[in-house]
Amino acid sequence: MEMRHEQQKPSDGLAEQRASNELVKLIRKLRWLGMEEEAKKVENQLTQCDVPAADSVVARSRETD
Repeated sequence: MEMRHEQQKPSDGLAEQRASNELVKLIRKLRWLGMEEEAKKVENQLTQCDVPAADSVVARSRETD
């Protein structure tokens, strides 16, 4: 059975989305461990991905009392 090109795109896009999301998780872990330089390298990889991550790695300040 032969798949059309249109049928292959959603699964490819899904795989790319997962890869982007995994990079976001890795960046968060590296920053949590204090490995900012390594996190920056992975963040550069993330910006080169065709599919943006569903989540963000932008750090927000949280007010705590």
